[in-house]
Amino acid sequence: MAKINLLPWREERREQRKKEFVAVSAGVAVLGLVLSALVWMFFNQQLDEQNQANQSVVAANQQLDQELKALDGLQARRDEIIERMKLIQDLQGVRPVIVHVFDEVSKLTPEAMYLTGFSRTGDKFAITGKAQDPNVVSDFLRNLGSSPWFRNAFMSSFVAAEVKPQQQGAVAPRAEDNYGTFLVTVDLGDMSTILAAPENKAEVAQ
Repeated sequence: MAKINLLPWREERREQRKKEFVAVSAGVAVLGLVLSALVWMFFNQQLDEQNQANQSVVAANQQLDQELKALDGLQARRDEIIERMKLIQDLQGVRPVIVHVFDEVSKLTPEAMYLTGFSRTGDKFAITGKAQDPNVVSDFLRNLGSSPWFRNAFMSSFVAAEVKPQQQGAVAPRAEDNYGTFLVTVDLGDMSTILAAPENKAEVAQ
């Protein structure tokens, strides 16, 4: 005898498919959430690593800036030391030159003349003294001009002494009392020429 199913099988099948659809949708949603969480965690980790790398770069740049500032300070200190050493060397080099300049002036001073003052401004000297007459000063200028230590010798002034009449019984005046007063200017000679002479080079080096 045949069996006939009188239950609403279509509705039952629809309910079953609906349940399957809901289950599949829920699974897809859960899978999507899981994937989204994994992607978020991945990019968050990448972002953290990038932030750490950026912080490391910033820290390295700050340290490099400090080192560069320290180097700038060392460079300035080095330049200052070099400048002081150069100044000391220049002073040490000038001292023997002045000594030889005085020695040369004493050798070039003629008789009937004596010096009362000697000053220097840069490479220019001013020499004051007393001489018997302008001709003696001219001899002094020629002597200065012939020396490699000097150049551009010039007599700026010569003032003759006032001759006073001698009184009876008074001590006879010295010849130097009748000397006129002069002012001579002269420049220091070319040091390269002076040092080129072996004898002068040896003297300055002492």
